[in-house]
Amino acid sequence: MTSLVRRGIRGTARPHLPARSAIASAMEVVPSPDGNLTGAACRGMNPDLFYAEADPDDTELDPRWAEFATRRAKAVCAGCPVREMCLALALRRGEPHGVFGGLTADERRLLKRRENRKAVA
Repeated sequence: MTSLVRRGIRGTARPHLPARSAIASAMEVVPSPDGNLTGAACRGMNPDLFYAEADPDDTELDPRWAEFATRRAKAVCAGCPVREMCLALALRRGEPHGVFGGLTADERRLLKRRENRKAVA
């Protein structure tokens, strides 16, 4: 006879740890003067993943690589405890390239435009 095991979220048999509150996460992470966020999920990862841009002159590199790397970088940002702070810092500094806070440079420009329009209206 087959026994059934009730699984937790995402198929685990063990109970999950309770989520940390946003306040606790924000209190633990303080940006350093040089702009580094100590709790960032991207720490120690290859920066090329976050600065992937298709180069039309490069015939050896598959153009889909940049799209894949961007999606992968956004996936890393999605689970990051300091995502909002990272995005705020990138918007304040006007970062022209890369994925910061889960948004590409074009998405950040669009977000900034929308915020400016709301401020004017």
